[in-house]
Amino acid sequence: MKRVALLTFLFLLHPSSLIHLTASTAGGTPPNFLMIAVDDLNHYNAILADQPGNFLRKIYPDTEQRAKVIDRIAPNIARLADQSTTFSYAFSPQPLCGPCRTAALTGLPPHISGYTEHSRHFRHFAAFDGVVTLPQYLRQNGYQTIGLGKIFHKPSVETKNGERHDWPDMAYSWDTWIERRMGMGGPNRAKRSISPYSPENGYFTFGASNTPTERSWDFLNAQFATELYLAGRAEITDLHGAEHHVSLPDDAPFLLAVGLFAPHMPWDAPPEFYDRFPTQEMTGIDASLIDWVDQDIADIPESVRKLFINEDFDLTLAAGARNGDSIEGWRRAVQAYLAATAYADHCLGQLIDAVETSSRKDNTVVMLFGDHGWQLGDKRRYRKHALWEGANHTTLIMRDPRRPASIQGAECDRMVSLQYLYPTLASLAGLPIPEHVHGYDMTPLLENPNAEFPEDVLMTNTEGNLTLRTQGWRYTRYRDGSQELYDMLADPYEYTNLVSDPQYKKQLQKLDQQLNQVAARNASYYRNELSP
Repeated sequence: MKRVALLTFLFLLHPSSLIHLTASTAGGTPPNFLMIAVDDLNHYNAILADQPGNFLRKIYPDTEQRAKVIDRIAPNIARLADQSTTFSYAFSPQPLCGPCRTAALTGLPPHISGYTEHSRHFRHFAAFDGVVTLPQYLRQNGYQTIGLGKIFHKPSVETKNGERHDWPDMAYSWDTWIERRMGMGGPNRAKRSISPYSPENGYFTFGASNTPTERSWDFLNAQFATELYLAGRAEITDLHGAEHHVSLPDDAPFLLAVGLFAPHMPWDAPPEFYDRFPTQEMTGIDASLIDWVDQDIADIPESVRKLFINEDFDLTLAAGARNGDSIEGWRRAVQAYLAATAYADHCLGQLIDAVETSSRKDNTVVMLFGDHGWQLGDKRRYRKHALWEGANHTTLIMRDPRRPASIQGAECDRMVSLQYLYPTLASLAGLPIPEHVHGYDMTPLLENPNAEFPEDVLMTNTEGNLTLRTQGWRYTRYRDGSQELYDMLADPYEYTNLVSDPQYKKQLQKLDQQLNQVAARNASYYRNELSP
C-alpha cells in the first residue's frame, strides 16, 4: 500500500515520474527488435477503421458493408493486432515523412530541432550535432543493427548540389544497411498504366502496376527481412549490384528494420488490389458529402485554408468530370489509396507469418507503425502535412512477448506519439534513456493498456504551428495567431471550430496555456532522478 500511495503521489506531482518508476525490464536477456515502418499508413485499417471520426465511416456509411471493406484493407495488420497491443490514438510529431521519422529516431521533436522539412539530411543541422539515434544507441550497447527500405527517409545515399546526404544514416546507425529501391515497381521496370481518373499533379497520380506483386520492390525487401528473421541468414543484391550475405548474430541481440514505401504516392498497386474495392460500394461519396466538406471548412481561418487546402480535391472532381462523373473521380482516388494499402499489407504478411512461427518469437519485440495520417477528401483535401486529426492519426502496434498483457490483442486508448518510440525501446532493451531524448516511455502501457498515462501529445507542421491533443480536445495555434478548437468527444470529425464561441473561452485559455507548457519542456522533464 505504501508503494501504491507513493506512486500516486509522484504521478500527481509530476506525470513522468510514474513512467520511469515502472519502466524496468522484464527479464535479464535483452530482446531483439523487429521494426516495420509503413509509409503514409493512416488509420483506415483493422481496429482503427471504425472509430468515431474516421472518415472511412463517411465513405462507407452502411455498417455491414464497411465491416466487409475493413476486412479487405489490411488482414495481415489485423492478424498482428490480434496478438499485440494497438495504440488506438497514436499521432505523428509532424505529418511529413522525414521530420516525423527523424523526431522518432533521434528523440528530438521538430519544434525543438527546427527540422520541419526534408530537403537536406538531418545531420547537416546544428541541432543534431552529436545526437545519437535510436539504432545507433542500440548499436553502441551491443545490438547488431540491420535495415533496408524507408526507415529515416530515403533508402540510399545521394549527392545533391554538391552536398552528400546519407539519408539512411549508414555512417552512424547501422552495422548493415542495404541500399535498395522500394515501392510498387520492380526490377523488370515495367511501365505503370495511368488511370484516366488520375489528377497527375506531381506525386499525386495513380494507376495500376504492371509488375507482378511477388516481383515488386516492397515485396522483395520484406521477403529478404522475413528470410533473415526466420533462417538467421539471407542474401540480397543492392541497387549498385553488390551482393550482401547477411547473418543475424548468435551471441547478441539485434534490431532488424524494414520500411515499406507503399502506400505512399504514386498509387500504383497491381490490379488485384483495386479489385478489392469496387467504387460502387462507396455510397457515402456523393454530392451531399461534397456539400458537407465544403461546409466543414467554412469556419477554418482563411490563412489556414490557404496553408493546407490546395487544388487536389478539385483536380479529382475534374478528372471524374472528364470521364462523365465528377463524383467517380473522388471514388477512384480513394480506391487507389485503399489498393496501395492492401498491397503494403500483403507485402508485410510474410513478416507476420515469421513473427508467428520463428523460434525467436519469445524474445522479439515487434512494432509496426505508419509515420503519420493521410486525408482522402476530409477537410476538402488530400495528403498529409496539415494539423487536423486525419493527417496526424496513424497506426502503432507493439508486442513484447515478455509482457503477457501486450500480446492479447488489447486496445490502448491513451494518447501517444511516435515521439515516444525512442524512450520506449531504450527502456525495453534495459538501457537508460539518453539525456537528450524527449517523450514518455510507453512500457507501462504494454504491461497494462489501461494504466494511468500522461495525455498531452504535441504536433507541429512547419515552424510556429502547433497542435495539442488531449483525451477530449484538439487545439491548434498557428504562427499568425489563428486558432482552431474542437471537442473531440462530441465532434470527432472536427466539424465545428469552437474558437469564436464565448462559452468555450475558458477552455481555450486553459488549452493555450497547456500548449505553451508542453512546447517549452526540455528533455529532462521526461526523465526522473528517482529510478527503480
